[in-house]
Amino acid sequence: MSFASEQAAEAQKTFGSTNYYNIQTGPVYLRFQGEMGIELNDNANYSSTAPDADMDFRPNLNIKAFWPVTEQNTLALSAGIGYVDYIRDRSLSHLNITSDSGLAFNVYSGDFVFNLHDRFSAVDYQIQDPSVSASLIRFENTAGLGATWDLDQLILSASYDHDTYTSLTPYYQYSDNSSELINGRAAVVLSTTSKAGLEAGGGVTTYDQNVLDNSTQFSVGPLYQAQFTPHLAGAVSAGFISYQFAHNGTVTNAGNFAGYYAAASVNHQLNESFSHSLMFGRQIQLGVVANLTENYYANYQATWIFIHNVSTTFRFSFFDGTTSGGEVEKYDQYGPGITLGWRITDKVGSSVSFDFVEKTSDLPGLNYTQNRILFDFTYDF
Repeated sequence: MSFASEQAAEAQKTFGSTNYYNIQTGPVYLRFQGEMGIELNDNANYSSTAPDADMDFRPNLNIKAFWPVTEQNTLALSAGIGYVDYIRDRSLSHLNITSDSGLAFNVYSGDFVFNLHDRFSAVDYQIQDPSVSASLIRFENTAGLGATWDLDQLILSASYDHDTYTSLTPYYQYSDNSSELINGRAAVVLSTTSKAGLEAGGGVTTYDQNVLDNSTQFSVGPLYQAQFTPHLAGAVSAGFISYQFAHNGTVTNAGNFAGYYAAASVNHQLNESFSHSLMFGRQIQLGVVANLTENYYANYQATWIFIHNVSTTFRFSFFDGTTSGGEVEKYDQYGPGITLGWRITDKVGSSVSFDFVEKTSDLPGLNYTQNRILFDFTYDF
């Protein structure tokens, strides 16, 4: 939760700069970008025995808007909306809403900052939960209110969110649910470049159908964030987490969970041409094929601008996971990827990406490999 909110705050810094936008209508600043992607996939259905090679087109419109309502109040919109259209297997075609889409209204009053937000997305959930060995398009909407109280050496914050998941893939509609989530944090400013504190959160999740079990969740633990040098930053959090299940569903082997979570990240800007980052930890989350999914994960990414307007990005991800309460599975998933990007003009950009993914499972029929090539073109209006 803490890392997600920090990333959202960093994104708002970018959107809050009027230099980022290319159109102004009265007091509102706008940025429009058209995008077209063409993907080749040798296993679009994630099959271990009968992979279905396919090609899809990905038109997308990216919109950014920023309105400084007053000197103290700002309204920001970010939305990437498009469609993924498969040529052969039309049942895989789906709506696509980028994960950074949302509306945020910030109100500043003295030492307080209030944030009203509505974040929404519709993406393939398999990227977030490797236990799902199929394409699962889930629409997520998170609406809520957050408040931060800056007391100079002490920063207090709290938030409430109403979160809903709706499956756009009919087979997985049994996993549709809604959650009420509350989070709080107290951080002490240790220096101008570091802070440490304690965060806690809890929530209640209710499913529309009685297949998976309703649950309550609680977590608490310390956190630390620092800018070690002008080019090196890091963050770490860890703590206790528990899930209590109502046992109202039809899943078998259902039990409660109590254990630990951990997350760490490091970002390094070596020079103007090269930067890289690493994230790793242990994540506990509600599952789709089972009540709970536990993942040990690591993600690495490096970007090198080796020629003016030409860059290459290398990435690697790894998951070691288990599921419990329902379909019990032990799995590993890993894959490298590389992207070559070229800013052709100030308005036109292009890129080509290759990704390889392999999943191994102790359950029959859930192993698969996948190769994807994506050609992407953008135009800034």
